[in-house]
Amino acid sequence: MRRFVILMTCLALGGVGCDNEDPPMGTDAGGGDTDAGMTGTDAGDRDSAVPPMGDGNDSFADADPIELGADPTMGRIGTPGDGDYYSFEGTAGQWMILSTEANPDDDPEMVDTVITLYDSSMTQIAENDDSVPRFNTDSELITRLPSDGTYYVLVREFSDWAGETPEGQADFNYSLSVASLNTGATAVNLDAEGGNDVASAQALGYNVDTSDFGIVVGDFADGSDVDVFSFSVAGGKNNIQFEMMPSTADGYGSTSSIGRLWITNGDGSEIIARIAIDETNGLTEIQPNLPDGDYNVFVENDGAPGANGFYVLKAYRFGTDNDPETDDTANDDVSTPDALTVMDDEGVRRGFILATLGDGDTDHFSFELMDGEQINVFCGSATAGSGVQGLSATVLMADGTEVSGASGTETATDGIAIEEVTAAAGTYVLRLTKTGQDAEVTGNWVRCGVAMAPPAP
Repeated sequence: MRRFVILMTCLALGGVGCDNEDPPMGTDAGGGDTDAGMTGTDAGDRDSAVPPMGDGNDSFADADPIELGADPTMGRIGTPGDGDYYSFEGTAGQWMILSTEANPDDDPEMVDTVITLYDSSMTQIAENDDSVPRFNTDSELITRLPSDGTYYVLVREFSDWAGETPEGQADFNYSLSVASLNTGATAVNLDAEGGNDVASAQALGYNVDTSDFGIVVGDFADGSDVDVFSFSVAGGKNNIQFEMMPSTADGYGSTSSIGRLWITNGDGSEIIARIAIDETNGLTEIQPNLPDGDYNVFVENDGAPGANGFYVLKAYRFGTDNDPETDDTANDDVSTPDALTVMDDEGVRRGFILATLGDGDTDHFSFELMDGEQINVFCGSATAGSGVQGLSATVLMADGTEVSGASGTETATDGIAIEEVTAAAGTYVLRLTKTGQDAEVTGNWVRCGVAMAPPAP
């Protein structure tokens, strides 16, 4: 999907601030990282590859057969409305990874692919527009095949798929990789069904050569199954993210509903972060900032697994995060706020903060607004797994007076978004408060981004 985000170019709400470290790409880049689980899918040098000049694979009947794990297949959406079909042979229970490489730099002038997977009856079983988390418009599917037989892959351009005016042109080139997921790779963690508790936790492997990135894939033995994985935090990589991939035929193809995802300390006695997975409202990840130590992540089923019940979980350890608050005592008072560190990003000035809100705590952060700028604030806490309840963010003038229309409260499904507030140039203060703390979840972090930007055109 082509997205033109003016205010927040980092991960949504709970994500890391926009600094100089790129998020670990893993397999989200669409190929080439065999340690992350892709077998024989190195996309190679696209500049030297020559896409086919003709186009004869426009239907299931004319699908081009491809060999699993072979060099990527080159294709082109040369004319508007073109769709390219490919076929391969698969077996029941086989873990697969399918991806395109076409637009790694997220250039709006390049092709935006969508891939759809069909079974032998030509029924859609999985689909992806942009990889999750989204780094660009290239597509990715990690899935488990439900049966033996022929499978079909359709590659289309986004506008055509979305029902908009189709696009196509001579430089809309892409490469398609289709391979078995390398479940023997360090960074690919196949659930061993060892048990439902910390005592039987399976050690989580990461790809630490190129990025601290891992994939967890598994199924549920029954409706009450819980899978447990242990991991460690060290070396300054304290920003931890686990994100569940989308299910159903409109996602990665699972027929399971995931219940909850949570993180505990090493012995399981403390729940640090927890979220009830809600794909409809985009609640699919937890992202605490954890001190060095040992931890566990729990994946809970939510009812009957269905005919092909599985899950795909991506894990990251980031070495960067939003700037932490510097004085949690002094910034209780509006007259002594923490000053946000602000950077200019192509005419939009941004500041990011990682705050902690203890019981009875109030935090204040100051920033300067220039002539011609509007105030935009985005915050997230419970929606990323924190135990903070009733998070509120309010923009104040320096004397503590509230700015009209500049307040918001996090809900069960939505973070805070205060957008395009017009105010005079000067000093302003962001105030953070909460109404309570989840009795079972100890994490109390809050991430906010403040953007000072000209009015949107």
